[in-house]
Order: sequence, then structure tokens, then C-alpha cells
Amino acid sequence: MSTTNRPSTSYHDLASARLERLWRAVHGGPCPASARALLDTMVLPWGAAPIPKKPLWPSDIGDDHSPYEFSIALAPNEPPSIRFLVEAQGAEPTLAHTRDAALDLTERFKAHGVDLARFERVRSLFLPDVPNARFALWHAARLSDKLEVKAYFNPQIAGKERSFDLVETAMRTLGFESSWPALLEAVQRRTADDEIRYFALDLAKGGAARVKVYFYQRGVTAEHLERMAAIRPGYRRGEVTEFCRAMTGGDGPYVDYPLCTYLSFVEGTRLPTEVAVQIPVRFYAEDDAAVRDRVVGYMTSRGLSPNLYEAALGALAPRELGAAAGLNTYVSLRTGTDRLTVYVATELFGTMQRASSAAE
Repeated sequence: MSTTNRPSTSYHDLASARLERLWRAVHGGPCPASARALLDTMVLPWGAAPIPKKPLWPSDIGDDHSPYEFSIALAPNEPPSIRFLVEAQGAEPTLAHTRDAALDLTERFKAHGVDLARFERVRSLFLPDVPNARFALWHAARLSDKLEVKAYFNPQIAGKERSFDLVETAMRTLGFESSWPALLEAVQRRTADDEIRYFALDLAKGGAARVKVYFYQRGVTAEHLERMAAIRPGYRRGEVTEFCRAMTGGDGPYVDYPLCTYLSFVEGTRLPTEVAVQIPVRFYAEDDAAVRDRVVGYMTSRGLSPNLYEAALGALAPRELGAAAGLNTYVSLRTGTDRLTVYVATELFGTMQRASSAAE
């Protein structure tokens, strides 16, 4: 990890400045007060502190342990959507303090009109009093007039071996009993390395509020992911393979850097309403310039304009794209929609360095 030389500034001020640049790049005007207010809620009060030279808490959001990141969702015939993911930082760099800070943030979201009923029903499952874990609770929000906030729980909070049982219990608690067997059928568990890494809830009420389950399976191929995606009604065969080839250069197996697949469910449905494949593109290209070229090439091949993607990347990049990999962390395709989401690291503490080139 190489360090980034940057004048001392606060977590909040840096995030706010990048949001303003990003908003102007993709929307063509100044960021509205509503988006700035939501960002303030997510980053303050802890974000008023200056960014230290080294991370105090090893947040898993960034490769360099940055505690937040931006993403941009791009879909045909829709305006671009700016998202922000954060791990609230505690008074001390411990799991308990970051959990408590995240719970305080959950409460502050009430001022923006979120609904916490489902959150409260599974809170005790995912937030036990344990001394160590990768994380306890993250939040993501769409920074727009339409409120959309998600909570991300850690299914491995009590151990990786318990994650499937924990998520099954949570889904049954939330009324998704019939969805769990369908989910297992889609995943086709192969080895003990298969893992559920995230369990997310829309902090909303109503039939459209989603439950999302994120799977990582080491060593799978594009063909395996095709079978997973096919559980969603109306899936077009070949879509996932085309995406995987464009982003990774091959059909797998993806061993060293596994791909992520999430399945999304809403009330009253047994089968997922959304299936998305998320590729850690930073590990499959020499540098971010190569990642950009792959994304642009894929979008062009699908008849999609890459202009907003390139504008967003330019607004957020703190360095030359050819200097390293790691700025474009993930690219996600929601199957059946041509909806791409690009995740961009903040690199508060440095850039990712690798001795070797892209993974096989």
C-alpha cells in the first residue's frame, strides 16, 4: 500500500467536496441541499475529525481501510444515481465502538423518514456482543430526493461457519420462509469456502422493501453464475458470461479473487426479483486505466453511452488512472436491466500495490 500525500482535511470535508464534484459531473449542476444533508447525517459527528495518516479502525470498505466509498448506478433511460456507503467510526477503534456509532447513525436516519421495523426484528441476531469481527453494521444511501437507505449486517459476526444458519433464521423472522429453499437451490453450495458475506435490508416499509443476500464462492465459473442468475424469471442466458468475460478476460474459474452474486427478495415472492453479479475488477486488470477501457468497451458493446461513467470517474479520481489499480473496486451488473453500478474507492490512506498483474 503506497501512501497518498494530501493536505490535512476532515473525513466530512473530503467526502462533501467529492460529492459536489461528482454531482456536477453527472448531473450538470450544483449538489442539492437534500443530498448534502443526507451525507452530513452519515459522516457527522465523527467525520469532523482530521483524516489521520494511518487508519485507526481497519474498515473493510476500502482496501486501504477507508471507511466510506461512492458508487454510481447507470441504467438506460434513467438518471444516474449516486450512492454512498459508510462504516460509522466510533470514539475508539474497536468493534464495539464502531457498532455503537453505527447504531447511533441508524437512529439519526429517522429524521429522514426511514422505517426501522424490520431492522429491529433482526437486530439481536446480527449484533451480538462479540470482541472481534470484520465489521458489525454498515449503511448505504442513495443521495437523491427519493429516500433509499440500506443497512448491511455481517452474517459472519459469530463465525463464518454459522453464517448460513444465521441468514436462514433472519429470513424466516422477516417472513421469507419460502425464499430460503429457492436461494439455496440457486447458490448450489459447493465447498466450505462458499460464504454469505453481507445481509442487507432496505430501511423502508411496504411490499417493495428488499432483503439482499450476498454470496462469495471461490473457484466458480461463469457457467455456474449463469445457473444462479437463471433463477430470476425472464433471465436471458449468456448475459452473465458476456459481462464476466468483459470484466475479467475469461470464464473462470475465479479462484484467487472470487466474484460476488447477490439475490434480492421482496414480500410475497419465492424467487428473487433481482440477481446481480459484482466483479472485483481491481484484481483483474493492470491498472485503473485498463479497468476504464474494459467498462467503456462493455458499455459500448451493449449500445450504452460511457460518457457519464467517464465523467464520474474523472470527478472522483485523486490520481492518474494508470498509476495503480484499486480506484475502480467493483463493477456490478443487475441482470435483465443493463444496469451497471461502478464502485469507486476514496483511497484516503493509499493506493493498492500488487507484485503481479491481473489474476487468472
